[in-house]
Amino acid sequence: MPAGNARVIVILPDGQELRASLHERRRGPDGWQYRVAITLWQAGSGGRQEPVEHTVWLDAGHVRPIEGGDYSAVPTRPPAPAGRGASRQAWTIQNLPHRPGHPGARLVHIIGCQPGAPIDLDQALEALQQPSTVPCLQCKAATSLPSAG
Repeated sequence: MPAGNARVIVILPDGQELRASLHERRRGPDGWQYRVAITLWQAGSGGRQEPVEHTVWLDAGHVRPIEGGDYSAVPTRPPAPAGRGASRQAWTIQNLPHRPGHPGARLVHIIGCQPGAPIDLDQALEALQQPSTVPCLQCKAATSLPSAG
């Protein structure tokens, strides 16, 4: 089974369960984490609703395998080096609202370019995997980030 096609159950905060695609897994400081993708509806151009895939890293307590599923082809990342998330470089995210003729978007900035709460490297890379999220051209955020590999 190709990577990204393994299916899992994601348990939402209110107890609802959704099927999702499992893209990769990693051993975090507090146990296993899984990068899953859920397809949801989003307002698109002209106010139409369009399906869009949202990805997120979740702790093992929020993800359950589907009985009989084959997870052998799911990529497994090595643990992040100690202190990686606490690197000296930090970023922020700016949400640009939806307006007629232009869907909403998000920009990832090097900290100081735009106000916002600081995020770490993993959060910046994860944000850039989301639809309509791009690095800021003014502060050249893309040059400060390694590829999402």
